[in-house]
Amino acid sequence: MDNKTRERTREIPMAEQDEYKTLQDRVATVSQQLGIAQAIAVKEKARSEELSNLVNRMQADFDNYRKRVNENNKKLKEDGICAVLERLIPELDVLKQAIQSIPDEKVAEGVKMIYKHILDVITAFGVEEIPALGQQFDPNLHNAVMRTKTNDPTKVNMVVEVYNKGYKLGDRILRHSVVRVAN
Repeated sequence: MDNKTRERTREIPMAEQDEYKTLQDRVATVSQQLGIAQAIAVKEKARSEELSNLVNRMQADFDNYRKRVNENNKKLKEDGICAVLERLIPELDVLKQAIQSIPDEKVAEGVKMIYKHILDVITAFGVEEIPALGQQFDPNLHNAVMRTKTNDPTKVNMVVEVYNKGYKLGDRILRHSVVRVAN
């Protein structure tokens, strides 16, 4: 302590000095508690940020999971639809043959209505016929079962006859067109 502080301390009565000392001790204690509280606050803030980051990561993981499940469900639905359509398409061929072989015109008209109805149903699902006749042969779309000689160089590798129509759903081939190709 310096001289001035000592002189002031001598001038202050002893009861006030004790009270002053008590207040200084309280200030020191509160200051110490404040330091501890600040340290705890820093720790809790770091913990809060860590938990916030964890929640954000979990939310992102859940969003990714939800997207994967939705995509998987969509693919499973498309696969199911395609499986049914792949089994239904050959029945169109059977109906077409039946229409051609039924001598009774009224019965043939009834079968034509069934054929058209099934065709409308698969078209409603987005099924499209694969263009083949007069088209350039494409092994991704057509299945060549015969070749025919041609003298016309513009007809080389062209589809000249379609035995069975091909169908696709979007980019997915349900059945290749069965064709004869000129060479």
